[in-house]
Amino acid sequence: MADFSLSLNEDQLQIKDWIHQFAVDVMRPNAHEWDEREEFPWPIVQEAAKNGLYGLDFLMSAMADPTALTMPVAIEEMFWGDAGLGMAIMGSSLAAAGISGNGTPEQMMEWVPQCYGTPDDVKLGAFCVSEPDAGSDVSSLRTRAVYDEATDEWVINGTKAWITNGGIANIHVVVAAVDPELKGRGQASFVIPPNTKGLSMGQKYKKHGIKASHT
Repeated sequence: MADFSLSLNEDQLQIKDWIHQFAVDVMRPNAHEWDEREEFPWPIVQEAAKNGLYGLDFLMSAMADPTALTMPVAIEEMFWGDAGLGMAIMGSSLAAAGISGNGTPEQMMEWVPQCYGTPDDVKLGAFCVSEPDAGSDVSSLRTRAVYDEATDEWVINGTKAWITNGGIANIHVVVAAVDPELKGRGQASFVIPPNTKGLSMGQKYKKHGIKASHT
């Protein structure tokens, strides 16, 4: 068995330097402006996409790393640049990871790219778990999903809160209970496409920090 090590290999060091330079050149000079504006930094995320830091290819490359160090290193460097801008760039990966971790390969290839869009047409994903009365305690979620045999559809009822990219995302991945008696083991994730009937955004939260990230 190989010795456990947190030392970065040459590829990881190159990724670290690459993202650090992006943070120096793009994120830090613009961090104050977007924090003051409290708006989603679309131009910054688009620049990240053009640099290869936002999209399916980067996510797959990081997830394929057998040491599991690439993604933490990437996040650390981005958040060194600015936590709000870093969360704006990385937030869609929460939805993408939810699809990748629970979906079929076909579902992943259909929906994950739609969480990112293209460098010329950036899209967002939102992973919707937390609720007003449950926080992130998944055993207490009140959002329910019931299968309607007559229409061959799942009907979801509930309210989510504190969702990164919530309401402005192209793809919302909603965690709902399908068997409440099983609590955390009786849940499923549902991909909600844009313009789905009944999907609406509540209030946008004013925060003490990480203001460039839409919540």
